[in-house]
Amino acid sequence: MNNNLKNPAFPCMPIQDNLGRLIAPIPGMTKYEFAVLQLVAAKDASNSYATISDKTMVKEAIELVNEIFKQLNDQNEKAESPVISLS
Repeated sequence: MNNNLKNPAFPCMPIQDNLGRLIAPIPGMTKYEFAVLQLVAAKDASNSYATISDKTMVKEAIELVNEIFKQLNDQNEKAESPVISLS
């Protein structure tokens, strides 16, 4: 199972409006965008002088998220590969 970076971060849940009609909102952020924003927010909270315009902070968050998703996909590929052990 690959962790697709472009999948929605949150599932699309149908809702019902005042007239009883079902509405399915379009999902917003992707998993990738959500992970980057969480890291930027955590780093910004730990450093009161940092601002969201700090390009190095955002760049570091993007690099870390890329590495995390790469390791997750590698781990999932290893788990799915069939291994037969003869004892």
